Amino acid sequence: MKILILLCIYSISFITNAQEWNLKRNSNKIKVYTRSLDSTKFNEYKAILVANSTPEKAIKIITDGNNLKNWNYKTPKSEVLKKVSETEYIFWMENDLPWPVNDRDNISRVTINQTDASTYKINIEPADSSYVKANKNVIRMDNFKGYWLIKPIGKDSVEVTQQMYGDPKGNIPSWIANSILTTFPYHSFEKLKEILEN
Repeated sequence: MKILILLCIYSISFITNAQEWNLKRNSNKIKVYTRSLDSTKFNEYKAILVANSTPEKAIKIITDGNNLKNWNYKTPKSEVLKKVSETEYIFWMENDLPWPVNDRDNISRVTINQTDASTYKINIEPADSSYVKANKNVIRMDNFKGYWLIKPIGKDSVEVTQQMYGDPKGNIPSWIANSILTTFPYHSFEKLKEILEN
């Protein structure tokens, strides 16, 4: 009986922790959703694109940490710090945020998993912060979690989804962080779609 009660409480808390997704932008076969979380004042986003490409090309681009800066919006610096294996990497990137907010950086562990014959999930989580010395003018994010989901749509198309939550730390007001939560992933996906289709 105690186990059943605990399971019910857990299920209720899980359901109430996240609200429904709200579509914020929908154009050029790119959709960006956000939702609030009961446990934090910072929102979560989910971005989805459909491109004329393949899952293999999408994985190659997304896991090329040295070139994330070429398409990830407001990311002037990115680097592969370590290739742990063919399916695991350590990335570092720095994000340029609008004045007067300090720029942010993060060190992430990226792992590739094949969920079925043609679908891949790339998990993103914080890695050891000691890989790169912190810059006193840049705030390091160390509380974030998300994933990429890559799957074929028909014969010649691929659907790419990214879902992410991150606590920006520092004194950034939640309304500023949440206000750019649509712009950043949308412009990143615009550029990613262009690269996927060329």
